[in-house]
Amino acid sequence: MNPEKIIYPVFLPHAGCPFQCVYCNQGVTVSFGDSEGHIARFVKSHLADYANRIRNSGRCGEIAFYGGTFTALPPGLVEEILAAASVFVKEGVFTGVRFSTRPDCLDTGVIDILSRYPVRTVELGVQSLSDHVLDKSSRGYDSRTVFEAAKRVKRKGWQLGVQLMAGLPGDSCELFLESVRKAMEIGADFLRFYPVLVLEGTVLAGRFREGLYAPLSLEEAVAMLALGYDLALQTGVPIIRMGLQADPGLEKPGAVLAGPYHPAFGSLVKSRWWRNRIDARLAPMGELSGREILISVAPNQVSDAIGNRRDNLRHWQNKWGVNARVVADPNSTEVEISWNKKSLNRDTLL
Repeated sequence: MNPEKIIYPVFLPHAGCPFQCVYCNQGVTVSFGDSEGHIARFVKSHLADYANRIRNSGRCGEIAFYGGTFTALPPGLVEEILAAASVFVKEGVFTGVRFSTRPDCLDTGVIDILSRYPVRTVELGVQSLSDHVLDKSSRGYDSRTVFEAAKRVKRKGWQLGVQLMAGLPGDSCELFLESVRKAMEIGADFLRFYPVLVLEGTVLAGRFREGLYAPLSLEEAVAMLALGYDLALQTGVPIIRMGLQADPGLEKPGAVLAGPYHPAFGSLVKSRWWRNRIDARLAPMGELSGREILISVAPNQVSDAIGNRRDNLRHWQNKWGVNARVVADPNSTEVEISWNKKSLNRDTLL
């Protein structure tokens, strides 16, 4: 799968969801307007708008249905939506259909319906592969349900996306990382990582106010997801998103009661990964205090290596006593650490 493929999203907040998850208030994170009772018309309007845009731009991509539990919608409505999308796929406007759904809403009957249409990608809102965390979070299914749903998706030859959350009730860094490993074992073609936020209007908000739930701090979430990011890099499974997309609803006062919200959360995670990797390379090099270090990286990695507000440069100064500079090297995909114009260490970090 190409993680950079173009996706045209249609958001259907809570549509088809059998209940509201403890952490979820999509009225805050996405906007559905006044069309919730007219889903088919709402979708068809978006399909037509996207089709006109694509005909003008030539930028084809997958049409995606997000925000609810797509396969838990009434079967007739699912087929009406897919049939409408299929017309544009046959025309060559869309390359296929993708959607997100719960693992327990993808049984063989649903798969049979989906097989009649040009489905290309299925994203499972797994959230965790720890039965302990799933139970504490009242998800309503266990890890076996996830494994079975993933098998059905892979058997059809569809791309499998797995969404995981860090900081759910009962979660820990070890359990989150184990979920990442298991997601790759069941054949995930790509991943999404989301830290849990305490949103107003959720069950979790009540637990938070009662002192029954403590969210991750921003530092804890960044550190945890940087380790998950490293696991994914090692196995070549792309992470196509880390953190909720910046949204005006999240910026409203009181919308996020607590938790690790940051509009550039994914960049913070990548920067922490760079910090960890450079620390690991500098650790065996002996006394470094007072040295001036040059870190050469690929051009598209410079900002992540420097860190948000140059945090990584300050970190290396405080931890190792070095004055570090990060520069772009367009001729190499390797990372070079050097000082006094002599190469000290050369290694491939990616």
